[in-house]
Amino acid sequence: MIRLEDIFVVFQGNTPLERIALRGVNLEINKGEIVSIVGNNGSGRTSLLRFLAGYINPSFGKLWFNNTDITRQTLSERAEIFSSVFYDQNTGTAGNLTVAENLAIAGMHHQPKSLLEPALTEETKEVIFQQLKNINFMGLENLIDERVCTLGKAYRQVLALLIAVTKGAEVILIDEHSTGLDKAAADALLEATERIIREHKITTIMAVCDPKYAMDVSDRMIVLSHGQVVSDLSGERKKNTTVESLYSSFNIIPQIKDLRNYDAKQ
Repeated sequence: MIRLEDIFVVFQGNTPLERIALRGVNLEINKGEIVSIVGNNGSGRTSLLRFLAGYINPSFGKLWFNNTDITRQTLSERAEIFSSVFYDQNTGTAGNLTVAENLAIAGMHHQPKSLLEPALTEETKEVIFQQLKNINFMGLENLIDERVCTLGKAYRQVLALLIAVTKGAEVILIDEHSTGLDKAAADALLEATERIIREHKITTIMAVCDPKYAMDVSDRMIVLSHGQVVSDLSGERKKNTTVESLYSSFNIIPQIKDLRNYDAKQ
């Protein structure tokens, strides 16, 4: 489904401040998989997700989706495939609209519509209320008429995830969306996240700061170090991995790949 081929991402290249965020990443992700990206700060987790979403162009390499080269697609073109839930709660929702309005508009994403056609009817609102009630996330259904900008971060992050699912994205990208929450809110958000992505059977790639959560929730764990994949754990290997051994893998120092060697192949 998704294939990354020799992906390099370089910031401020050929300057004294040059930083290589991703170094020759090769990775394949199958439809329906839940994949956690783990590693130390600075390992390349966020850069990988932002590259997939289309916010960052690669310095080298190709990105394939269903055997189509989408490396040079624009951010808006890539949005037809990938939807993102990042740690900034202002991303992915319209703050001046209500919870119901956000979800109603998301539901119209692929429908032909007139500019004068109302997105939110009483029937739609009742469907949204039941949807939120079924999620059972801290009484979110009772906030259906609240403007999103007045809600706490946990509510906004769940709403961003629901919008991404409602829009029919092929792949959900999640970047440490529980960062900055207290433990109770973070736990509730992470539990709701698992319920939503499992229920919809949607391919999910998420940067996770809690290795225990990654082990419990994901089908695969990809460990990044120095912008390179140093471990790919699934099946029995994942089952036999302990939190301690996973933490140890964060500190693996790979043989560093040099972009100049790849440029010479062109």
